[in-house]
Amino acid sequence: MTTENRDLVLLRFSRQLDKVILRKYGKKFSGASFADQYNLRASGTTTISRQTALRWLSGKGFPDPGRLYILVKWLNLDLDAVFRSQKPKTSAQKFMLSN
Repeated sequence: MTTENRDLVLLRFSRQLDKVILRKYGKKFSGASFADQYNLRASGTTTISRQTALRWLSGKGFPDPGRLYILVKWLNLDLDAVFRSQKPKTSAQKFMLSN
C-alpha cells in the first residue's frame, strides 16, 4: 500500500467513525468518551487508551483486526466506504475528501 493510499484509508476511516458516531449518538465523541464507550464493548480483545481513540478519530491510526471487528459490530461501520479502491479524479473531489 502506498503512502497516499494509506493516508486515504486513514482519512476515510476517521470520517466514517465520525459519521456513524454522530448518527448513532447525535454528537461527536472526545477521545476519552470514545475510548470509554469502546472499552465497554471490548470483550475478547484488549481495551484502548484515550490516545489510541484520538489517533483513530483524527485519521492518524487504524485498529488491528480484532478491534476493527468490535467497531463494525458496535457502530455498524461500513468497511466498503473505508477500503474502496476508487481515488478522487478531480481537484473538487480531492477537496471534498479533505473537508
